[in-house]
Amino acid sequence: MRKLVALILAVLVSLSALHIGSVGASDIKYASVTGISLPLGGSAQLGPYTVKFTDASLGWDSVYLTVEGPDGRMSAVLKVGKSLAYPSSDPDKMLLNVSVLWIKSDSKSVLLTISSPLTKLYSGKAIPVGTEFSLPSGFPQIKIKLLSVSDTEATFTVRMPYGASYTLEIPKGQSRSVSYKLDDLHTYVSYLSIEVLNTTKNSGAVINLYIPRVASTTLKVTVPGEETQENPTTPVVETTILYNDLVYVGERLPVKYNGTTYYFKLLSVIPDLARVEVYTANKTYATYTLEAGDVPKAIPGTPFLVAISKTQPDYKRAILKVYGPIEAEVNPILRSAQVVANITAVPKKVLLGQDIVLSIGVENLGRGDAYQLNVAAPIPNGFQLVSMTKSWQIKNLPAFTKLPMLVYVLRPTKVGKFDIGKVLVTYYDDQSLETGKMKTIYSAPLTDIEVYAIPKLSLNALAYNGTWSNYVTAKVNSTVTLALTVQASKGNPTYEFIQNATLVLTYPKSLKGQTVLNLGTIKAGDVKTVKVPLQVLGENLSLVKATLKYLDPLGNAHEVNFGTVATVNSIPPEVIVKEVKVWPKPEELPAYINQTLAKMDNATPIAEQILSVASAYVPPKKESNPWKPLAIIFILTTLVLAGVTYNYWRELEALKEKVLRKKQRRPGGLPKKDEEENEIELL
Repeated sequence: MRKLVALILAVLVSLSALHIGSVGASDIKYASVTGISLPLGGSAQLGPYTVKFTDASLGWDSVYLTVEGPDGRMSAVLKVGKSLAYPSSDPDKMLLNVSVLWIKSDSKSVLLTISSPLTKLYSGKAIPVGTEFSLPSGFPQIKIKLLSVSDTEATFTVRMPYGASYTLEIPKGQSRSVSYKLDDLHTYVSYLSIEVLNTTKNSGAVINLYIPRVASTTLKVTVPGEETQENPTTPVVETTILYNDLVYVGERLPVKYNGTTYYFKLLSVIPDLARVEVYTANKTYATYTLEAGDVPKAIPGTPFLVAISKTQPDYKRAILKVYGPIEAEVNPILRSAQVVANITAVPKKVLLGQDIVLSIGVENLGRGDAYQLNVAAPIPNGFQLVSMTKSWQIKNLPAFTKLPMLVYVLRPTKVGKFDIGKVLVTYYDDQSLETGKMKTIYSAPLTDIEVYAIPKLSLNALAYNGTWSNYVTAKVNSTVTLALTVQASKGNPTYEFIQNATLVLTYPKSLKGQTVLNLGTIKAGDVKTVKVPLQVLGENLSLVKATLKYLDPLGNAHEVNFGTVATVNSIPPEVIVKEVKVWPKPEELPAYINQTLAKMDNATPIAEQILSVASAYVPPKKESNPWKPLAIIFILTTLVLAGVTYNYWRELEALKEKVLRKKQRRPGGLPKKDEEENEIELL
């Protein structure tokens, strides 16, 4: 089985036998040690970092790996194709990335790749043609020489400490890399990469040079029950990058080694130059003026090298690189963040119903980063939130940076003068992370937000020509008085009003009067009346139209067209005679027909027509006994005769009585015999 594993590893090594890679500069990310085979319980140590194969699942589909180093211990259960980043997955903080290539259940082993992110050792380094230089002390003594340069490429030779030599032809704008042989089975692929930034024919080139963050060339593979496998021909390099981060003027970086604490203090910064002092509590070792991007300088009497990769004078800081023994311990610098916030509004004066756009600015003025920021926007009474967001969470705010403006929108619901309030920001920084106490700050309050409104306006117009009405009659050359009343609804007169109000009247040619009436400012609850005399010039049905023009409280122009507000009729009345047929009432028809027929010379035709029409509405007569009328007449005649006979008899009796009385009143003398007899005969 050992022979099979060796054969597989030999194949993997042969794939990189040339030790030369060709990639674009932007693609260079990692240097990798491939083909590390570990049995269960085995380990691989690269510099100060140890990767151990601790356990495997029952089905051998996943393995349990542990990585230990100066930054602590990390473990993970991984399947094929997965990886463990140490000590963080953040590309700026990652040192190693351990990947599982395969898992062999029959041999109970795992095949790993250990990668380390590349870091820039030289930045913008100018090299004349023919110049040879080596990596700084503490790194493998790799020698690099610029052989020739054209307008498009540069040619280098790279000689390794173990005798191998490579020629690299690198086009401008691209990179080439070489691998470092660790032992007979393992190679550190892309260990050194050269990027050509610019070339000057027959003169020189400008390059960036990259090496892995874990630059150790010592690999120890340990198998349980066997001796440690180690490359006996390669010198042990125990130097690594201890610190590669910001340092501010006046700050000191403490590095502890062999019981002694060394301090690296940044004294001053100017463009491309920084002055650094290295000392302990009892001794000052060196004070250097370092050029940005220059080769790291060894500090006499110490195991450290120091370099500056970038300066930022505006912020009084530089990026300091410290190289030293892998056993050295760097104590982090705990910096305080200084977060400030502000809030502004556009506009600060609005009409009711209009939106206010508020902008929140958050900036870190301190030297330390701020973490887990929470920004809360104020929303006072009298406003409603229109936008979707009123709070924001920000993971990290680096020193001397500001966030893009945080924007939200409010809409006022009433008029008046308001204070929006303060922005609340909570966050952590390096110091508060140590104590676990969150920091809280407030912005200055946003005040004096004014909300105005236009009151509801109405117009009433009346004309007078004896009586008040919106419709009057008038004669030509007379004068009619027009009264116009503008009324504003009730409200807050301080914030609800119109200004520069003007009534514009429109007349036809038949009327003449003032056309522009100035009303000035009309506040909520005001009533203003103006009167205008109108001269009637001609006959017409004249319509008076009105338009109200004004400025709102913010000075914006408005116009309200009320249309026709009054009518003046100057057309005189006209008498029109027209014959209208009047029909008699039903009860008047008989008399009317009789009167009409009487006036006609020949009424018979009309009478027959009337009779023909009327007969249709007269019910037919019933048949009767022909003797019945005769009988009735006979009875009536008999009764009449009886009455006459009875009266006659009574009168006769009365006459007889009268004659007898006369005869009795003559005493003596002889009666007149002849006369009496005549009377009796008459009777």
